[in-house]
Amino acid sequence: MFVLFAAIVLCTLMLYTLRGGMVSNRGLTVVGMDIQGLGMGVLAFVAAAWYFGPLYGVAIVLSVMIHEFGHVAAYRIAGHDDARFRLIPLMGGVAISDRAPETQAHDFFITLMGPGICLAPMALAYALSEVITPYSAEAAHFLWVFAIVTGALNFFNLLPFWPLDGGRCVRILIDTFAPGATNFVTLGMSAALAAAAVAMHSMALFFFAILGAQSLFSWSEAWVHRTPLTKPQGVLALAAYLFTAGAHFWGGLTMLMRYL
Repeated sequence: MFVLFAAIVLCTLMLYTLRGGMVSNRGLTVVGMDIQGLGMGVLAFVAAAWYFGPLYGVAIVLSVMIHEFGHVAAYRIAGHDDARFRLIPLMGGVAISDRAPETQAHDFFITLMGPGICLAPMALAYALSEVITPYSAEAAHFLWVFAIVTGALNFFNLLPFWPLDGGRCVRILIDTFAPGATNFVTLGMSAALAAAAVAMHSMALFFFAILGAQSLFSWSEAWVHRTPLTKPQGVLALAAYLFTAGAHFWGGLTMLMRYL
């Protein structure tokens, strides 16, 4: 029961943190249908279900959607009323705003809250899986699968590889404590992702690394116009990043040990 209580407290804190961004004053708007996105989403779901199992496929979809909603909610809190969630059916989506964050503090908050919002449902799923096991073993097993999938996906997303969320967070931290090394470290993170892709024999990750390296040059031009973090803000940001990454590592350790 202590684990369940702790999970409820974490969910309450997360809802309080994102209280200004959970609901949009624009309501829900559906614009057309992305046929290509639908097809890619179906393929991604089928691949996940075939490789990991159907429960894992569903869990991946839910986890990605929650993750992207965390970015959207953080965008709204930072004053981006136009923030929206472009849904890719059966797969997830991407958080979009028509303008970039005005400060590095906003950028860090928006970036970290994708994995950050997932802490609460991951902890709650772990706790509920233990509570309901005597009543429904199937439901308990799905909650456990959802928890380990959420932890593993978000831990990977927080690795210091550009352009993953972890790479974006680390770039901001480097710019705070060692601004002269920012571009060098960012290029290194992109190269590290490419090396990891080669080691894992993943063409998808390799192309993702190439696209990320290309986006770096255009994104760097706008970087100089953003107000940087102060040193105290940088310390708090570093602590938040390490805590979030560590919590997801703990939550996804079972899946990480199984498939890596």
